[in-house]
Amino acid sequence: MITATRSDQDMRRTRDRQSERQRMRRLYLLLYPLCLLAAVTSRLSGHADDAADRPAQSVFAEARSSAYAAAGYAFHA
Repeated sequence: MITATRSDQDMRRTRDRQSERQRMRRLYLLLYPLCLLAAVTSRLSGHADDAADRPAQSVFAEARSSAYAAAGYAFHA
């Protein structure tokens, strides 16, 4: 007989994934302002003087990618 309900293991796995997503979001919200500050400071400090040395992405995109990378490392530790 096929039942329409999920097993306890499936429900537990779904809850674990949801809680991991929430932790990732919280960690990202904590890291993003720090990465944004670092990206702005880097740009304003004059490390990219000529046009060839300037990054191709915006400050916000650079901060977003840095925050996601740092959060990803936190989950692999």
